[in-house]
Amino acid sequence: MSVLRGRRSPSTRRHAADSAAIDVVQGGTTVQGHVRTWTAVVPRQRPARPALLVVFHGSNQNAERMRRASGHGFDRVAGEQGVVVVYPNAYRGLWNDSRAAADSPARAEGIDDGALVEAVVTGFTASHGIDPARVFAAGFSNGGQLVFRLAAQLPGRFAGLAAIGATWPTPDNHLGPTPVDPVAMLLMNGTADPIVPFGGGVISLFGFKPRGTALSAPDTAHLFARLNGITAAPVVSQLPHRHGSGKTSVTLTSYLQQGHQPVLDYTVVGGGHVVPNPRHSALRILGRTTHDVDAPAAVWNFFSALQRRQGPTGDPLPTRYVGG
Repeated sequence: MSVLRGRRSPSTRRHAADSAAIDVVQGGTTVQGHVRTWTAVVPRQRPARPALLVVFHGSNQNAERMRRASGHGFDRVAGEQGVVVVYPNAYRGLWNDSRAAADSPARAEGIDDGALVEAVVTGFTASHGIDPARVFAAGFSNGGQLVFRLAAQLPGRFAGLAAIGATWPTPDNHLGPTPVDPVAMLLMNGTADPIVPFGGGVISLFGFKPRGTALSAPDTAHLFARLNGITAAPVVSQLPHRHGSGKTSVTLTSYLQQGHQPVLDYTVVGGGHVVPNPRHSALRILGRTTHDVDAPAAVWNFFSALQRRQGPTGDPLPTRYVGG
């Protein structure tokens, strides 16, 4: 694979996140003979060893659409927290995730998105001094399904993962390995999602192009809690209801146990197939957006609460969670 290359974006339309605090860079690398592109948001003020957050878009989106769909919230994380954020573009609009029923060009051509991720992490570590103990990934929809696959394909690569609008495939629809290493995981799903059924069932684009069946959102959270060895009962809390949220509300189920990787499960009651945030509303056909949770901020708050402990020889020990 080739080295990463990039150039500053000549974007003519500026958002609140596109400020003097960040540079927006377009670039790419060659993996498996294919040029794979990305958009990076690089904070001008950052620590000597910054964290890296890789964000995967949904089906038939791209990096720029994911930035908009998230209300440029991950860009804000970059500018305010000194985190390097990279939005890779999927091969022909779709990631090669772990659903057996997926029929994407990436699947048909054997595209290894894990190799792309490794190239991005390696390249930005070399160019921006990324702390290898603070590499994170988040994905929406098809991108969330890729997060699930990477949890198994690249064990130990990520200090934390997040999947929005995605639930774990049922055994008959699962292709590839199952994670065996514990991993800190944040999940967020809407109960009125018209594409990914909250209660489990067939994932489809409004009845077309079915992509097999998946577990319910609660069962997905239970799966990761079991993977992480959590036996303590989860703690359920209600997030404050905010102006503009309408008929939606948000419940947080926290699976926390000393010495174990945490799992946070956000349920957006009445929410659709969206990345919840207060700055961008998705198409009405995708369902309601809530203001009770800002997904990019929640994701980063979760990741930033993960701390690596150092052993007596300086070697990293399992991540612990210091959040509420």
